[in-house]
Amino acid sequence: MCRTQRRRALILACLVACGPPPRDTSGEPQDAATPGNGADASSSSGDSGAQDANTAADASLTPDASSAGVITGGPCLSGAPGATAYRIRWAQSGSTATVVYEQNGLPDHSRDHAGAFGFQIGFTPSFVDPFLGDGGVLLDSSDFIDLELTTVGVAQITKATLSIFGRSFNTTTSGSFHWQTFEGTGSTATNLVSNVAPYAWYSGDMTTELAPADDGVLIRIKAGPSSGSLVVNRIELCLQAS
Repeated sequence: MCRTQRRRALILACLVACGPPPRDTSGEPQDAATPGNGADASSSSGDSGAQDANTAADASLTPDASSAGVITGGPCLSGAPGATAYRIRWAQSGSTATVVYEQNGLPDHSRDHAGAFGFQIGFTPSFVDPFLGDGGVLLDSSDFIDLELTTVGVAQITKATLSIFGRSFNTTTSGSFHWQTFEGTGSTATNLVSNVAPYAWYSGDMTTELAPADDGVLIRIKAGPSSGSLVVNRIELCLQAS
């Protein structure tokens, strides 16, 4: 057998043992049921009724593309207009509240930090209220929450909404919250935040306190009257921006 014949025989033996080489499908459209393409891999034609119901439910959470603009964080859990620019959650670590970064839908992520800080030395954020709700960080007269962001890449902000998920941490009195940035200050209505479980979303319009194309945004959040004390499970910033 000549060298060429031996080479062909070896290639044929390899193909029989290993199977054909993988096909390049990079240029082919994905099937609608392919995971990662917006469909559940376990879906089938028999589930069309359930899919239709889920589609109708999800439609209410889909942000309007014209209002979301350059913000890519998806629908706002609070129900505020626009899309999620930033959202954090407070988790329990013993008696301490720690930050969980859930979403950053801003164009620039170079400045992305949140925390609770006290006015006294040795302050530690307290995790409270784990039984009447999801629990969260205690926000009262002894502390504040800072969100450090950048709006670089945002040319115009039509509406900015700051929301918290929680309740007033007072058995008899509702509360509120207010905020401060380098652009100004704002607050919700007094007693907006109910002291009654379950937790709910409470929102305030901070459009005039947030500037576009700002690489040094600092949002400071404090508890307000009447209770002056809140338990905060989540904080969300929603924007209509371009």
